[in-house]
Amino acid sequence: MIVEILRIITWPITVIIAVFTLKPYLAQLLAGSKVKISLFGQSVETTLPELEGVVSEQAGGALTESEMNDLQKFYQQSVIEYPNGVESKEKEALRPLRNYGLIMTKPRGKSLGRAKSIQISALGRLVMKSKDPGN
Repeated sequence: MIVEILRIITWPITVIIAVFTLKPYLAQLLAGSKVKISLFGQSVETTLPELEGVVSEQAGGALTESEMNDLQKFYQQSVIEYPNGVESKEKEALRPLRNYGLIMTKPRGKSLGRAKSIQISALGRLVMKSKDPGN
């Protein structure tokens, strides 16, 4: 009876130990995996950490806590509606994210004040995924 119980639980315990042992190596492997993106008709292969570096450079360093919170809000909701346009105070907060290419207005190319909605961009989603690889 005890031998049978040990035989049943040995395999799951081995897998759990292996996952926790290999987790740092798997995360490192995934962080270095290549992604292919197309920009203006040209394709390039890069990694998520390299993309994060590009965004950090555009932002003049790391995003502020407030900017990360706003980006997180767009990441969770995808699209936020502004039927009357974005209020002045919020425009000031969102302008850097738009300038960094992390969010975009709808209709495309409209100013923040005239946008009917704002959504996270593909680059913004990549930045958020690089912050939480398990996501």
